[in-house]
Amino acid sequence: MTRSRSWTLPPLSQSNVDTTYGLLGSVRLTYAVCAFIATSLHAAIRNMLGLIILRMVKPRPEDALQQAVQAARNVTASSRCGGSRISLNTAIHVPETGDLPWSRNQELTFPGVYYYGYVVSILLSGYLADRCSSKMLFMVSLICQAVAYILVPLMAHYSFEAAVIDLVVCGLLAGCGNPSLYKLFVTWAHPTERTALLSFAYSGMLVGSMIVFPVAGYLSNFGWELSFFVVGSVALLFGIACNWLIYDTLDQHPRISDEEVAYLRQGKSTPEPRAPQGVSVPWKSLLTALPAYAFVLTHVFHCYTFLVISLLMPRFMSEAMEYDLNQVGFLSAAPYLGGLCSKVVCIVGGSYLERRFGPDQSCMRRTLYGICSILTTSFLGIIILADCGNKTLVLLMFILLMASTDMGFSGYWPTLLYFAPSFAGLLSGLANALAHLTGFLAPYLVAALVHTGSKAEWNMVLTTLIAFNTMAMVVFGLCSSTKLQPWDPRNCETKERSSSPKKNIS
Repeated sequence: MTRSRSWTLPPLSQSNVDTTYGLLGSVRLTYAVCAFIATSLHAAIRNMLGLIILRMVKPRPEDALQQAVQAARNVTASSRCGGSRISLNTAIHVPETGDLPWSRNQELTFPGVYYYGYVVSILLSGYLADRCSSKMLFMVSLICQAVAYILVPLMAHYSFEAAVIDLVVCGLLAGCGNPSLYKLFVTWAHPTERTALLSFAYSGMLVGSMIVFPVAGYLSNFGWELSFFVVGSVALLFGIACNWLIYDTLDQHPRISDEEVAYLRQGKSTPEPRAPQGVSVPWKSLLTALPAYAFVLTHVFHCYTFLVISLLMPRFMSEAMEYDLNQVGFLSAAPYLGGLCSKVVCIVGGSYLERRFGPDQSCMRRTLYGICSILTTSFLGIIILADCGNKTLVLLMFILLMASTDMGFSGYWPTLLYFAPSFAGLLSGLANALAHLTGFLAPYLVAALVHTGSKAEWNMVLTTLIAFNTMAMVVFGLCSSTKLQPWDPRNCETKERSSSPKKNIS
């Protein structure tokens, strides 16, 4: 019986080696914290748009939705989510919350245009991350993205088209940093710590969203422009600071200890993995590899749920659940508490499971992802059956929904570092590019399905989430793998290391 080969985990016979180095105070933790902050800012930048757009645009009394809000406030129509939304008093004055004269379609689609640039650049940057300095891509992306974000209010006041162009550029710059952030974990995470450190780093997506909704809601009371200035300035300062915090290789880091270098190189016969810059991409093998398709398609289907919730949660709370606009910011942040709790579970249990199951984790990860997908579908079903009178129940289901969705993400996302570590930047860039197509397609779908903001209309949107979750579960369950693929260059290195003792004996 042949044992599964894995570049990312030491052989079981070496699992009790004496070379260890604690995480506290290490450069591994420094990079993980930087990645956490970067993902937090990235999530804040893109998800804040879903909330702040409600403060940017002038109310339109002629809209059926605006008439429904007038009716609810003046008890001239039914307040049930599925009931009538006909206003009997059209002369009611509505206080303005914004100053941009945009149409409803412009208002709905504006947050999604961020992804026009994102999906273009993330694919190219994934290719570049395997061949250029990941540190430089990471820094340039964050700094330039911050500058473009600060300019959004100025462009929005000039014209809708100018704001769209600026936000597309912002997304274009943001896409350059994601693959390089992921790729650096190949260097700065020990094989048995990857799930834990990746879970911690990507928990920033949840923390950033959870913080930015209430903060942006509060800052918008002093002018919606202030939210863009504050978030953009923080990202700009952090991007500059990364020049002294992040490095591409172990040899370049000025503060790493010899003990930690030995720990990170543990199980390798060479000081560093073979340089990706000298490796040609085996396109034929990659394009026919079932695990690669499983990883990309699972990410596409899985991200649809996360992006729809992130972009449209504030509007769902305002329209379908009929919450006051002042409450929407805090309530939209609540689901991310569930995701944060799931990250804690993944961080604590990730390393244990990797050591427990060894190199071949395929069955374990398939099972866990299947359980998470079934739970996600169940929570969505309950939300669909509830109405706006069940506010607490719906909010609780969204919290549990985000927890199961995020735990599923931690189940499939690290698999790329196992079956194709040499091309982690390329494949993660491709997966993110395709997955984030839903970022700008989802608002168009909502604009087509949701005309008045009723709960019945929003239920159709939620039904699409069930369909995408089911497809993700089927694809990952049937086709995923964590076995190191034969076309990955590190497979040859592993063969050489496994054969070298025999040569010494002979």
